Amino acid sequence: MNSRPVILLAGGTDPSGGAGLAADIKSCSALGGHGCICVTAVTVQNSSRVNSWIPIPPHIIAAQMNITCDDGLPDGIKTGMLGSRDTVEAVAEVIRERLTGIPYVLDPVMVAGSGDGLAEESLETSIRKYLVPLATLVTPNLDEAEAFTGKPVRTRSAMEKAALQIRSMGADSVLVKGGHLEGEPADVLVTSDRVTWFPGSRIIPGKVHGTGCTLASSCATLLAAGYTTEKAVSNALAYLRGAIAGSFNRELGTLLGHFPAMGPLPGNTDSSAFYKLPRFCPACAGELVKAEPHPICSRCGLVYYRNPLPAVVLLLRKNGKVLLARRAAAPAKGELGFPGGFIDLGETPETAARRELMEETKLTGSSFQLIGADADHTDYGSVVLYIYEVSNWQGTQVASDDVSELVWTSTDNIPPLAFPAHDRIADQIRNERSQ
Repeated sequence: MNSRPVILLAGGTDPSGGAGLAADIKSCSALGGHGCICVTAVTVQNSSRVNSWIPIPPHIIAAQMNITCDDGLPDGIKTGMLGSRDTVEAVAEVIRERLTGIPYVLDPVMVAGSGDGLAEESLETSIRKYLVPLATLVTPNLDEAEAFTGKPVRTRSAMEKAALQIRSMGADSVLVKGGHLEGEPADVLVTSDRVTWFPGSRIIPGKVHGTGCTLASSCATLLAAGYTTEKAVSNALAYLRGAIAGSFNRELGTLLGHFPAMGPLPGNTDSSAFYKLPRFCPACAGELVKAEPHPICSRCGLVYYRNPLPAVVLLLRKNGKVLLARRAAAPAKGELGFPGGFIDLGETPETAARRELMEETKLTGSSFQLIGADADHTDYGSVVLYIYEVSNWQGTQVASDDVSELVWTSTDNIPPLAFPAHDRIADQIRNERSQ
């Protein structure tokens, strides 16, 4: 049986499902890992604010960590909200005794993104003393970097100095997160041999709940999978950008989209259909979000005009018969319809019609007349259809490409076809013959 990275996640609960352990376990899963959870605190919060929290007794926290280790040591560790000095010491003891050498990401949660407190006062002293020297990567935000260093951290220059200072406290590497910088965000990573900046951009306005937890647990998952620290951070930031672009609003705040939106799923697919709306923008790889009348990239603003998808339908007639093609691929695999297919980028409809005729039948047409247009709404998206009548074709017909069989069928005996628009074309042909 194939294994996957196992990450021990210690942190607080979040009833909103957006931050804390909820964000941790979703991020681990999205990146191919498996999260084991250790609850350190129970919070009362939503997507906008923290009302209150209560700590879990330190001996219970240690017991949760230890019993998880009894089931096999994890490949990575991530700690988030710890809340109290006693908890910090309990967690540090388990890491020293049982988890030495395992990649450990320390997210020094002291203040929520909303500004609400999630720790006892001066908790940074205990974290600095007991946990920072054990950490593979520390991921403070600007407020937490200020707490560690005792200096203002509101500029890029101050961020880099803070990262160097925190690393001097014993951590292998430090990522200072600049999501709250004035202007465009940027993050800085300091390792043993270099300083690396990761410039960013504002994907959506306002705050998004759970970004810090998501980034840290993503880094932990990738470190557990064997990535270098720099590559883990780079890939985790790419995942975070996609999750932010896919975020959605609640009544009081905004939550990350850790997974692609989905559903309802089509009931008759074999999972090989290829024209569902893509999730990511073809221009900048940002997330495409639903909008009317066309999906829009929430990062660069590109309007995605390829939905409805454009396609051509080919009508070939001879001696009172029409040419039907049996589909060799989803959707509607095994069913009959008219030849045709999707228009490629850069093609005109007629160019696509000529190409599809050659690809599916090996015939070459000399005359293509646009006789109408239609549209279909399918399980996978909308399709607009250009209907071409082909005449004066040459060659020997051979079923190929995504067609398994070509059948000449009497216009009076056309069976139900694969798509509603094809049925409507068949109805029109019958009506023409009856007049």
